[in-house]
Amino acid sequence: MKTSALVARLLSIAILFFAFGVSVYRAKVQTIAHDEALTYEWFLDQGVYEVLRYNAANHVLQTLMAKPIVKILGVSEFTLRVPTLVGAAIYLLAVYLLCRKLFGDGLVLALSAAMMAWNPQVMDFMAAARGYSLGLAGLAVAMYAFARLADRGKFDPGNKEWRWGCAVASIALALSVAANFTNIVPAACLALSFTLVALGGLTAVFRFRDRAVHDFAKYFILPGVAAGLCILWPFLLQARLAQTKIQLDKASDAVRDIFNASFLYKWTDDVFNSLGAVPPEAGSWQARVTELGANFLLPLLFCLVLIGLVLALRATADSGKHLHAQCRIFAGAANASVVLTVVLHFVTKVNYPFSRYCLFLVPLFTIAGILAAREISSRFPWLVLKGAGLLLAAMVVSDYALSFNVKSFRYNDYDIISRDLYKAIEKDALSRGLTNVRVGGTWWYEPEINFYRVRYHAGWMQPYDIKDRSYFWQTPGTLEPAAYDYFVFIPPSDPQLKGPRVRTIFHDEKTQATIIALARE
Repeated sequence: MKTSALVARLLSIAILFFAFGVSVYRAKVQTIAHDEALTYEWFLDQGVYEVLRYNAANHVLQTLMAKPIVKILGVSEFTLRVPTLVGAAIYLLAVYLLCRKLFGDGLVLALSAAMMAWNPQVMDFMAAARGYSLGLAGLAVAMYAFARLADRGKFDPGNKEWRWGCAVASIALALSVAANFTNIVPAACLALSFTLVALGGLTAVFRFRDRAVHDFAKYFILPGVAAGLCILWPFLLQARLAQTKIQLDKASDAVRDIFNASFLYKWTDDVFNSLGAVPPEAGSWQARVTELGANFLLPLLFCLVLIGLVLALRATADSGKHLHAQCRIFAGAANASVVLTVVLHFVTKVNYPFSRYCLFLVPLFTIAGILAAREISSRFPWLVLKGAGLLLAAMVVSDYALSFNVKSFRYNDYDIISRDLYKAIEKDALSRGLTNVRVGGTWWYEPEINFYRVRYHAGWMQPYDIKDRSYFWQTPGTLEPAAYDYFVFIPPSDPQLKGPRVRTIFHDEKTQATIIALARE
């Protein structure tokens, strides 16, 4: 092996190990986030029937894996996140194999691995107890299988690798959907683009009487359908289209959110879900870069991938056939996923996804963008173009590296104080010798404080009640604010309690979250 190839491999492995190490560290030390705590409260801290309840927040594969782990190892931030770390390990291994297969042993291997692993959104969800990393793992495994099969020409049912590769890819796509239902979009697009390449074009797909089409369905379609239905049938019976209305209703808002989550992660807030966050000020550099990215850079990436796809489709059969097949599969799937999202919006009125709901765009467009650049470079082998491409990739990796974060998840940044809230109540209650402590207040921190109540075996504390005049729902049988021992609020839910019975024991300046202790009468 050449020294340069060995260095590229070792550098790539180091990049991926670093990403996994950071994920393990974050899973161990970071406070629980709102969505994670809700996952525990709604699905894991209940009977088995709750695990099988359909809800947009129920990431099925993660929930099914977390249930026995939490039951056996106990409740903690880390045990709740173990399935996520399993997904992260599989994803990173598949990334290494995929990038090596597509790009060989050179500088592009290291850059592509870094762009796939160090994207700050991906880094967040390789630690958070949600189904996103398991979904990415399924997509990456399927992509690796497709990359291997692209070398073998048209589908051959007599070839063992074709049969096994199709089955593995099919099941991996099904598992990615089971991990997160929004992965139905990339799974469908990858399956379609691979089918067109494997069978030799659109006309071949509709030759239903051909034995090759029957065999392809047997080895590629049936395994995934069987695996998916086996896991998801209870949830599919409960699913309703109305539950897709919680996202964004404007494509421009979705594009801005997607751009900021990856490229301005450190300098903007997740306005959609990070309560208390505000959009960038008009005229600020963040606002200007956001508009540049949403209106020019991301559309330019889409066009680059489209040009690469067109060049690959127009290439002659004897010129790097497997390289063109790779571009057709991944560039076709990347652009088709965007088109399908728009079509679903107009046909079924499904809203546009915010950044974490379309996390699949990161691996799809990273791989597709590099393959499209390779197609363009093969037609125009100018040194300036190659240098510009490598420089751009290095800039993206540098931006990702600057965004490393081990304190909070961007989409729930306000939860960084959740453990402090619980500890403040615990410290004050124990110092007063209180038992049967009653806590109520804002809906913001109800799942987090209840999680820590279980996490630290706080038998002295009753379950937290939602008593929030600014919220549409409250816990049945709640007390008046003055009747609680501790009341947690933000300005919209301030109970306006004053007097000698009231003491402030916690206040956070950023979120304006406050805890008051009330002396018992």
